Amino acid sequence: MTAAEGEGAEALQTLLANPEPGARQRALAALAGLTVAAASALAEHGTVAADLVAMLANERRTEQRRTADILAPLLGGSPALVAALRTALAATNARLRWGAAYTLGRGLPPGPELWPAARETLALDDGDQRWAAAELACAVARRHPAVLAEIRAALCAESATLRKMCLYCLRDLGVADATGVARELLADGDAGVRLAALSTVARTPPGSPDAHATAARLLPLLDGDPEPGVRRATAATLGKLGVASEPVLERLRAAAGSSDPSLARAARSATTTLTGTA
Repeated sequence: MTAAEGEGAEALQTLLANPEPGARQRALAALAGLTVAAASALAEHGTVAADLVAMLANERRTEQRRTADILAPLLGGSPALVAALRTALAATNARLRWGAAYTLGRGLPPGPELWPAARETLALDDGDQRWAAAELACAVARRHPAVLAEIRAALCAESATLRKMCLYCLRDLGVADATGVARELLADGDAGVRLAALSTVARTPPGSPDAHATAARLLPLLDGDPEPGVRRATAATLGKLGVASEPVLERLRAAAGSSDPSLARAARSATTTLTGTA
């Protein structure tokens, strides 16, 4: 490191250690204004890497994401930053664990060590973080079959949110048996899981044997599910399966007369799709 770089690193480290509100954000902005090579070199100095990684524990999602966006491109040139992030995967702070996993997944080929943080984030109430975790989980699973097995296993988890998100992961990964797995979860006790199952079975090839098997499983949901949203989604899904059997059309016509206008519209649209007539 040159003398100028050393001075820059010292200044950055001073800002990162400053308890004044906004000091760390100014440090991050200064880092973002440098070239990747220069910023990576600064991260190798003293406690800069550890101090930068600590910012990933920020309770504000936008600030956490901004920090990750700035740090991720630096990982190829900063072993100290990579080491600090890997250490943070085992931190006591859950937000720091997720922030570290997200940053590593953005900056390097994602490894299975990122799965535990992704898994716990998949169960959170924060939808934006859940979907980011789902994207990371899929990226890891594509490279590591053992993590795909973990995603499958989580379909039996106590957390309905985790079950739902892992089902979406299987859908987005396009695994061969995703629709078959989803059919079994159409009977899940949580409406969110049932909706995820419907979203997954909707990708069944229209008119195929799987589509016929799925349509038969959907009919009880169309008029018997306790959640209006599930009944509406069921009608829409039936329209995508390409199964124009008399039982399906009969139930859709009955649903078209529902007092729920959204369900009635979905049922009429599905009937039109299946029969080609309005």
